Amino acid sequence: MMPRLFLTLTLLLLFLLEGTILQVVSPTAWGLPWQAVPRFALVGAILVSFFLGRREGLYYGLGIGFLQDILYGHIIGVYSLTMMVACYFAGLVVLLFQRNLAVVFVTVCLVLFGHEWLLYSLYRLFSTSPVDVQWVISNQILPSVGCNFVFAVLIYLPLSRLCEAVDLRKSARHE
Repeated sequence: MMPRLFLTLTLLLLFLLEGTILQVVSPTAWGLPWQAVPRFALVGAILVSFFLGRREGLYYGLGIGFLQDILYGHIIGVYSLTMMVACYFAGLVVLLFQRNLAVVFVTVCLVLFGHEWLLYSLYRLFSTSPVDVQWVISNQILPSVGCNFVFAVLIYLPLSRLCEAVDLRKSARHE
């Protein structure tokens, strides 16, 4: 039970960091024209879905998305849906391809881009003042994907070890 609790607390800590401390170092706080939205808890949930399976990733994505909706969202359910779908599809990649570093990091980039695009599409669907697609891609989506990709590279090894401990504990319990 301890490794899973530690994993959950780690993802919650990442969620708290992205909404508090990391807002101070965002590019918009420094006057830059682009926005890099930290989605570190989502990156953690995507990596969890790689290591523990798509169902685990789906649950973590749903939970983190629900917290995002409650605390920061304008419409309840948008982040829950997008983060859940992102984590589920990341977990599906493990079933289709071997899990090596190249596949993991390319998938992380594609899933993060897909998440941001789906988020933009849903907000554009319900918005009365749409924003230009080219501007959103160049000033919001690509910087966010780049920032979160760098974080994925940094957290890959520690999170893989933590997920390994969770998986060992789960397999020992089933034996």
